[in-house]
Amino acid sequence: MSRRARVIVSCALLAATLLVLQFRSAGEAIPLRKSLDTFPSVVGDWRARDAASLEPEIVNLLKVNDYVMQRYADGGGRTLWLYIAYWATQRKGGAQIHSPQNCLPGSGWEPVEASKLVIPLGAAAPPITVNRYLIQKEGSRQVVLYWYHSQGKDVAGEVQAKVAMVWNAFLNNRTDGALIRISTPVQGSVSETTERLVRYVQAVHPILGEYLPD
Repeated sequence: MSRRARVIVSCALLAATLLVLQFRSAGEAIPLRKSLDTFPSVVGDWRARDAASLEPEIVNLLKVNDYVMQRYADGGGRTLWLYIAYWATQRKGGAQIHSPQNCLPGSGWEPVEASKLVIPLGAAAPPITVNRYLIQKEGSRQVVLYWYHSQGKDVAGEVQAKVAMVWNAFLNNRTDGALIRISTPVQGSVSETTERLVRYVQAVHPILGEYLPD
């Protein structure tokens, strides 16, 4: 989809969202099953090393209800960052999920490559499609995988997430959603780094179901 077409679709969806939310404004906020403060420090072969907090003004800007931002390391000392942000409702006060494709360039990271990636989750669950984003800043490169949890379903695209929100606002009167983002510096090749993140996604995905609502 071209940039112009994407802007047109986004504007149309925004207009539809505003209309739906105006007429269905009494929906209840959907709580998390458990607070993200309790997210495990052990995920598969990864162990938490430290956590970070968003500045109060950033939390106020995002209007996020709960989040976790934690650094993990595997047995070889290779690290990654997990960021999960959750909105119990996106109806009032400008609360909306912000796309990493907009936020990361604002932090100085330049996009190098963007694609979709299908990740198998084994026999217990169907595969999920996520966004794969290669970025760089001052000679450093990172691989970022991210997707949305939109009213109980894993969704890759921003447009898909907006459509799901509008649809669920109309049918179920709920607009909750989450952003799941996993990032790591490139170590070895880009494909090796991506595979490392894929293994983490496969390990963390079952845990997400303990926190995010269906």
